[in-house]
Amino acid sequence: MVCEVKGNRVKVRLLRYEDVLEMRNWGKHDDPLFKDYNFPKFSDDEIRSWYNYRISKSNAKCFSVLDEEDRMIGYMNIRNIRKIMRTARLGIVFNPNVLNKGYGSDALKALTEYYFNVMRMNTLYLDVAKFNKRAIRCYEKCGFKIIREYQSKHSNLMEEVYDEKSYVWHEEYFSIRNNIVYCKYYEMKIQKS
Repeated sequence: MVCEVKGNRVKVRLLRYEDVLEMRNWGKHDDPLFKDYNFPKFSDDEIRSWYNYRISKSNAKCFSVLDEEDRMIGYMNIRNIRKIMRTARLGIVFNPNVLNKGYGSDALKALTEYYFNVMRMNTLYLDVAKFNKRAIRCYEKCGFKIIREYQSKHSNLMEEVYDEKSYVWHEEYFSIRNNIVYCKYYEMKIQKS
C-alpha cells in the first residue's frame, strides 16, 4: 500500500529501511529526562531486526516524517489498531535537532487527517509523560485532550534524575514507592468529530 500525506512543510510516508539507518545520525537529548527518547546505538543487523519487527505487525503502521529537503526527521507509529472499534494508539519520536520548529504539529495534523479520512478511524489515543511539556503543547494544539492522569513504572530513566537534590524538582512528575520510581503520564485522545 502506498501512503504519503503532506503537511505545510513535511511529508509523512510509510517507514522504509533506509529511514531507520538515517535515525542513527540524529542528535541526542542531554537532559536525563529525555535520554530514553534517543535512538539506540544499533548495529546494521539490529537496525534490520528493529525495522522488520515494526513493519511486521498487522495491527500497526509506521511512518517517517521528512522535512522540506527530504531528510528523515521524525518517526510516528499507529499501533493497537482496533478496526471494529475504530481506535488506535499513537507514538511519536523526533530528531532532537529539529524540535521547536513546528515540524511535530505539522506532521501530526497531516497524519490525523490520513487516520480519520483514509483509514476511516474514529478515535486516536496517545500517552505522554507529564514532564514533556513541549509535546503536550503540540498535542493540544493539534486537538488532543487530556482524559486522565496515571502512573507507571519507569525503570529506564537515569539515576541522576532521582538523586536527593534533583528529586524535589521532579516530584510533580515522579513518585517513589517501595524503592520503585513511577512516572506520571497523561492519556490524551482526539476524535474525528
